Amino acid sequence: MKKMLLLVLSFWVGSFPCRSFCQSFVGTYDFASVTASSGSTDPSTPPAAAGVIFGSFTAAGLSSNPNASGRFSFTTNALGGVNGSDNFAGFTGSLNPAKYYEVTLTPNGGYLLDLDAISFTIQRSGTGIRSYAVRSSLDGYSANLPASISPANANLGVGAADEFQYLFDANSTAQNGSLVTLGAPFDALTSAITFRFYGWNAETAIGTFSLDNVAFSGAASPVPEPSAASLAMAGCFLSFVVRRWRR
Repeated sequence: MKKMLLLVLSFWVGSFPCRSFCQSFVGTYDFASVTASSGSTDPSTPPAAAGVIFGSFTAAGLSSNPNASGRFSFTTNALGGVNGSDNFAGFTGSLNPAKYYEVTLTPNGGYLLDLDAISFTIQRSGTGIRSYAVRSSLDGYSANLPASISPANANLGVGAADEFQYLFDANSTAQNGSLVTLGAPFDALTSAITFRFYGWNAETAIGTFSLDNVAFSGAASPVPEPSAASLAMAGCFLSFVVRRWRR
């Protein structure tokens, strides 16, 4: 009798295996349609992925139009850098919360959104920004998100409080490697989340802050139906009973 019950329970549990419906994605903004007259909103088609809606990048508190094509680049950034100097201790600027680029990601109805990382290309003009950071709406944009340079790039660094740094004034070419790593607070999101990119310590008002190839990596998964969740819980419980009974 005991063997028969074990057989029945094992068969029933095996009928409801745990299955993953996560759909991984990398959504990249290439700003292909940006021009010097396209305004403060990126007119390019946003990335697309199942389970998530990618909004368009917008600029706030900056010049009314980009100063370049094919990347998100604006002037009138927060000042404070010293032209010709690479001594950050001598810079006087700070993050201006009214000057930023922002973009919103929204889970589709019935989906959970997990966000893992943001990577992007950074560029400045000869008198452009020397410091930059990324924040999110999860904490009301109060703290910089975890910053690192990966792959390694000798032209970029990370200072105190996760502040990215464009290390050399003489270099104004596009630089890869800026990476923001997102942790547990960015898992199982059910509502929209906005990210803001701030640049400061520009050397003149015409100095630029440019973003390109901004890539969001993560996964979206359907919210389990209550019946499926109940069966999964029952299955786990019965699996536990079977294991205990076999001892």
